[in-house]
Amino acid sequence: MVDLLITNAAQILTCARPGVAPPYGGNAQAHLGITEGGVAMDEGRIVEIGPDALKLQAEKTIDAKGGIVMPGFVDCHTHAVFVGSRADEFEERAKGVSYAEIARRGGGIAASMKMLREASDEQLEAAVKRNLDKFLALGTTTIEAKSGYGLSLDDELRSLHALGVQHDVEVVRTCLAAHTVPPEHADNRVEYVRIVCEEILPAVVREGAAEYCDVFLEKGVFSFAEAQQVLVAGKEAGLRGRVHADQFSHCGGARLACRVGAITADHLEFCTREDALAMKKDGVIAVLLPAANYVLDQEQRPPARAMITLGCPVALATDYNPGSSPTQSMWLVLNMACVRFGMSIAETIVAATINAACAAGVQKKVGSLQVGKQADVIVCEPSDYRDLAYYFGTSPVRAVVKRGRQVNG
Repeated sequence: MVDLLITNAAQILTCARPGVAPPYGGNAQAHLGITEGGVAMDEGRIVEIGPDALKLQAEKTIDAKGGIVMPGFVDCHTHAVFVGSRADEFEERAKGVSYAEIARRGGGIAASMKMLREASDEQLEAAVKRNLDKFLALGTTTIEAKSGYGLSLDDELRSLHALGVQHDVEVVRTCLAAHTVPPEHADNRVEYVRIVCEEILPAVVREGAAEYCDVFLEKGVFSFAEAQQVLVAGKEAGLRGRVHADQFSHCGGARLACRVGAITADHLEFCTREDALAMKKDGVIAVLLPAANYVLDQEQRPPARAMITLGCPVALATDYNPGSSPTQSMWLVLNMACVRFGMSIAETIVAATINAACAAGVQKKVGSLQVGKQADVIVCEPSDYRDLAYYFGTSPVRAVVKRGRQVNG
């Protein structure tokens, strides 16, 4: 007798290649490991997959009704702790005002910083809970989430602690104190970099508030040298690096990720073939963010097709944030990655599950359906995996299972 059994699945996308360790690049990125039948779960773990699972008795069953069963999404790049809306900025951009111009006026990250600093701890925690509820309803069961709208010691710690709220969605936390230079340090950015390196990052580690540190390397934000200083300080404190890299220009972000042993380089619109080869060699995962690319209407797009062909593993994420990507839908991201980045449907699914789990550092636990792994599973209405990216604007989720327990649907 098992706790839970999913039956009548037309396709079970395991997103696993037995004997081959993820993340997957090259031809392996399109391997979905499709089987059919059912998935049996007991004590929060997967105990059987495929036709043999249907032979087991269960306390509870979920009828997939000829639909798809797959791993819960891992959204490996989000900014899920913020308050308020920046819809006014979206309206301005729709009228032709650039993102850079809005930022120069005191909008952008600075606007979100002001709202976060004015919010109470209770308001921050409530906002995070609302965000996590929406992720879960859309089939995302694990996220990586960054601070970065506090930009002071106290407010960065408040943000990270809010992300530690009890919830069915598991949160991997990243300190992004180096998101931008806050207004109070606009005339002395050297001092702010010192504060990040010598005060904020050590305090984050002392309080166990994050597992990673991140930096926004870009013209007008943090320079290559400043970003390297932050990432090295984070590494020395015990936080592995991630890099907002080469989004608006080629600033060497991908190469910096390789140099400091970062787990990911993210955005990568201006990444080159040579950068992709370096990332493959040094084990850096490319995290692509098509929703942000779409919202900002960027003509430049990351060379996803070349990355995969070269064997550089690609992960996908929403980049959920209030300014440039206000979406929590990985379903929309799948479609956009096909249309804008030239990825195949199978490649996008692998990128949003097991490769994304690797990008969040949780691949031993989630991201694929394998016996012994945590039972994070979603049941979807279509019977053919291609429909998951073909249709957009709606969610196909019929049920969400987290740690072997149905939590939605």
